[in-house]
Amino acid sequence: MRTPPGPKLPFGIRRYRRDAAAIMGELHRDYGEVARFRVGPQVMYQVTGPGPISEVLHDKTGAYRRGQVYGGFELFFGKGSLTTDGEQWRTLRAAGQPFFRSGSLRPAVPTIADVITDMMDRWDALGAPDDPIDIVPEVMRLAFEVVTRVLCGCDLSERSTEVVAAIPHVLSGMFPGSPELLLPSWVPGPVRRRLRNTRAVINGVADTLVAQHLSGQLPPDRLVGTLFDTIDPATGAPLTRQQIADELKTYLLAGHETTGCGLAWTLYELAEHPDVTERLAAELERELDGRPPEAADLPRLPYLTQIVDEALRLHPAIPMFPRETTRDVEIGGYHLPARSTLFISSHTVHHDPRHWPEPDTFDPDRFAPDRPKPVPYTHFPFGGGARRCIGAPLAELEIQVAVAMITQRYRLTPQPGYPVDEHSLISLRPRFGLPMTITARREQPAR
Repeated sequence: MRTPPGPKLPFGIRRYRRDAAAIMGELHRDYGEVARFRVGPQVMYQVTGPGPISEVLHDKTGAYRRGQVYGGFELFFGKGSLTTDGEQWRTLRAAGQPFFRSGSLRPAVPTIADVITDMMDRWDALGAPDDPIDIVPEVMRLAFEVVTRVLCGCDLSERSTEVVAAIPHVLSGMFPGSPELLLPSWVPGPVRRRLRNTRAVINGVADTLVAQHLSGQLPPDRLVGTLFDTIDPATGAPLTRQQIADELKTYLLAGHETTGCGLAWTLYELAEHPDVTERLAAELERELDGRPPEAADLPRLPYLTQIVDEALRLHPAIPMFPRETTRDVEIGGYHLPARSTLFISSHTVHHDPRHWPEPDTFDPDRFAPDRPKPVPYTHFPFGGGARRCIGAPLAELEIQVAVAMITQRYRLTPQPGYPVDEHSLISLRPRFGLPMTITARREQPAR
């Protein structure tokens, strides 16, 4: 079998950390759907064809696992459902799955709307309307508070500022080639100090939730109580305190990061396209007349759904998904040896002109009801297969509710001349933030 094609020279680690999504796009254009490349001394592969992607994500033979890239994730998440495979992953996934079914999420819409209202009231109190606000930390804080209230039944808003500030360090530490992974653990200095401080923040949130559960402060039927009732298949005993904390960190941190990124990019695209915003505002005025949406309203807001789908196509919250082969495999007609690291690049597929004409243009009508549905694995912002992001239904619901409420209340205007760039350190964040001027559409009644 053939070896996949690719560039002869390796990419430098610094360039790869800075421009991973752009590099993936270059590989696809130059070498096709399966490409071989090196970052420093490490050989890796990229998969960007819908057919080969389906083979990997729907693997039935155990040929693929999470792999060594996720070793960096364990620095912060431990051994939770994001980093484990096999029976342990299936047990943890089964424990969390009920919280993301529609029957569980529909009653959560008023809670989501309350958190969004608190954020908008905070915007009103920030000062002069002409002063721009960076919406990235704002929506990250929003997403963290929604996750804690919906999944855990508690208010950890007092911890949101420190968590949001810590997440960029988490992303940097998890990315392949990070100093945290390259330096021995005994080496002192600012990198290790930053790592210790960041882990202390993340562990502190999980420890707080465990302590609140043990003291009876949390609803027993929410996520923390369910994890305490879960049995570890390896031991036949309940999960340990550490296993529960690791899983809580996975839900709270990975969950709010993807939602926050998706919401930030959606608001940015609306701010850049006032014609789309006004069309959405008309739909919202017709169906909602200024009130927050309820779960039953969302099916009557098709243009809102189209906007979110298109924003997640242009800016998928997780631009690439790593896997590792457990044995020699053939994929797309090429041979990959055992223990190969490969990346499935949703960002590249979402920008492939073969699947999306004028792929860099924001056009919500691509997802209009009368248009053909996308070919499988040409639009998959939350991954696919058995390990599709468990929090995707909550993320999509939260983004829709937030966009509806913010659009009814405000007009967002980007700061002229401000550089907007995608930074693909694990998630797809705006590299320099997204400062916006926020002006009211209508006067708000007193709460």
